[in-house]
Amino acid sequence: MYKVDLYIDGQRADLFEDENIEMNLSVQNIKDISKVFGDFTNSFSIPASKVNNKIFKHYYNVDIDGGYISNLRTDAFIEVNGNLFRAGVLELEGVQMKKGEPSSYNVGFYSNVTSLKDKFGEDQLNDLDLSALDHTYNDTNIEAGLNSFISGTDSSIIYPLISPVRNWFYDSTSSDNTPENIWYHNGHPEHGVFYYDLKPAVKLQKIIDAIETKYGIEFQSNFFDSADFGKLFMWCHRRAGYMFKGQAYGGPSELIELVSGDATFDSTLHRFPVTSTANPALISYSPSATASTNYRVDVFINDELFSSKKHTGSATNVFVFLPTLSVGDYVDMRLAPSGDGVAVTVGMVANWYADAAGTTILAATATPLATTTAGIVTISDQMPEQKISDFIGSLVRAFNLVIVPTGNGKYDIEPLDDWYAEGSTREVTEYIDTEEVTIGKPSLYRRISFSYNETEAVLGEEYRLQNDIGYGDLRADFAFDGEEFEVEVGFDHMLFERLDDLNNGITTINVGKSITREIEPYIGSPLIFYVAGQIRGTSPYAYIKMTGSTLETRKTDFHLVSNVNNGTAETVTKTLNFGTEVDPYLLQGFSTGLYNTYWKDYITDLYDRKRRVFQYSGQLPLGLMLALKINDKLTIGERNYIINQMKLNLTTGEAQLELLNDV
Repeated sequence: MYKVDLYIDGQRADLFEDENIEMNLSVQNIKDISKVFGDFTNSFSIPASKVNNKIFKHYYNVDIDGGYISNLRTDAFIEVNGNLFRAGVLELEGVQMKKGEPSSYNVGFYSNVTSLKDKFGEDQLNDLDLSALDHTYNDTNIEAGLNSFISGTDSSIIYPLISPVRNWFYDSTSSDNTPENIWYHNGHPEHGVFYYDLKPAVKLQKIIDAIETKYGIEFQSNFFDSADFGKLFMWCHRRAGYMFKGQAYGGPSELIELVSGDATFDSTLHRFPVTSTANPALISYSPSATASTNYRVDVFINDELFSSKKHTGSATNVFVFLPTLSVGDYVDMRLAPSGDGVAVTVGMVANWYADAAGTTILAATATPLATTTAGIVTISDQMPEQKISDFIGSLVRAFNLVIVPTGNGKYDIEPLDDWYAEGSTREVTEYIDTEEVTIGKPSLYRRISFSYNETEAVLGEEYRLQNDIGYGDLRADFAFDGEEFEVEVGFDHMLFERLDDLNNGITTINVGKSITREIEPYIGSPLIFYVAGQIRGTSPYAYIKMTGSTLETRKTDFHLVSNVNNGTAETVTKTLNFGTEVDPYLLQGFSTGLYNTYWKDYITDLYDRKRRVFQYSGQLPLGLMLALKINDKLTIGERNYIINQMKLNLTTGEAQLELLNDV
């Protein structure tokens, strides 16, 4: 018998002397290979002792204020004979009452894979701190992002040739001046790739880094650190349409640094404080712009947006009527580019009135020097709408990853095949009952499918309608009476397009189009892709700049954004397609997709005619219990086995093993 101790939030809990705690150990299960499981216990009971009542704050008493929050899991760990066995979280499931008094608490223990999901909660990608990648929205950065990387962003931000609104085409006929024609035509800035067409993309490694920082965790992963993963980017496409142009919100605003000699005005924080019970009724402001430039003035109350007004050029006595405010509230004003995101220079005179008649001024006129607000691209504000847990989950499903907690907020995360290769082979014959063994067949599926989000982007939808399967997806049917097994990845998958010159054959330009077949803006799920290289083509395209005496710029260079990891056919080693698809730029198919690279060995073994499921029982010594990992292979007799799942009684060392013969 082993001595088991349970610690809840650092405090040792009381246990029943005869209570058996059974730990279920599993990472990937043959019965549902699309899911990643953490270790967990069957529900067990602990006594309603004085110690445990204190831990759970007398949860049975509904009249206690500030009691234990049962829908949140609590940090916990389990020791066996004084040795750490697992760290994780504990969930209170209920209380057993007898004769009006608490008798026991029913609890369950989960390893840190489950707590990792709890850490993320409902947080979204735009909750991450990506401020180090923010940059000025100007021609210098957009042009740098077109074929290189924006200075100061650690090669992590590009501007790919993906259109969020327009149906780009290429026609070198000199008379075709349609705005969507991106052919370079000297002296014709009315057509081409306009600066406002483009949105940035962020390297996935930077998203992973931001997740680690926000939640105080560390992914120990050769996969995330690999050169190929470093080529993966996510398009910053949060709203359908352009990033700034035509959007109601325009862009992020910056504080107008108002100054005043009046004692009631806060010249340090540049805001109007409410210091009197007399409620201010309005603010009036008069902006003076140096040019007829679009911009927006926001009024914030207690850092919450209250009013937003758009302006072009200067204005006089713009009134903003305020709600009832209390002493201690404060109001400030902020300036932002609007519409096209161009930087603005605006001076401001603002007055603070106690009533609509304007008879009493609570603060003197606040007049700053000219305030210049550059268009700023705040990357977190542009991140697609997706939960962080769904982002990590989609990576897990796409690349068949395994997440294993190693303690102290650290997690190993690797492709399944790599993770199995890191395990040890352990001879356990002497601890296993080989007299009785049950041998069964694995559960096989009549259909296995791997798919991305069902895109409505124009080329992807046309492909799906013509082929009855999405571009990059994979499906296989088998003559078995079984269920359907689906791996669904929560990303969009774009079918890129190598443009034809309507006047002279195929071009060297590769683009993406986030528009529907009806040529309407399309949002979809987050889009990831490889930056396969920088292309220096022979087909010139026009970049139409934000400012300058000559707006059109001739370009031939661009980032090859693609579903393959390299820009030449002979160097392609991986693709984001599950199956073999023809790449539209390299014009040939590649068999090194996600299935063949990350899933094939497991699926092939699953359907191998020699594969069996073995049920063994055994009695494990403490040293083996503590050392055993789920990716270890077990040698029983003359055969090696892979652990599919194991139920381990921590008190007695008894083990029920579900093993797969190594084929």
